[in-house]
Amino acid sequence: MASLSDYIESYLKLLLSSVPDEWVEIRRRDLAERFRCAPSQISYVLTTRFTIER
Repeated sequence: MASLSDYIESYLKLLLSSVPDEWVEIRRRDLAERFRCAPSQISYVLTTRFTIER
């Protein structure tokens, strides 16, 4: 079973792939409400899953 972090990562990748410029503007609070989690969970995903190495 996928973790919440996996779902958030997949959602963000889908957003990025759906725009021609490959950048999106997001608000942690809005994403946190969408996924029913704390904004810090969004920060965690952004800092660990969206690095130069990945």
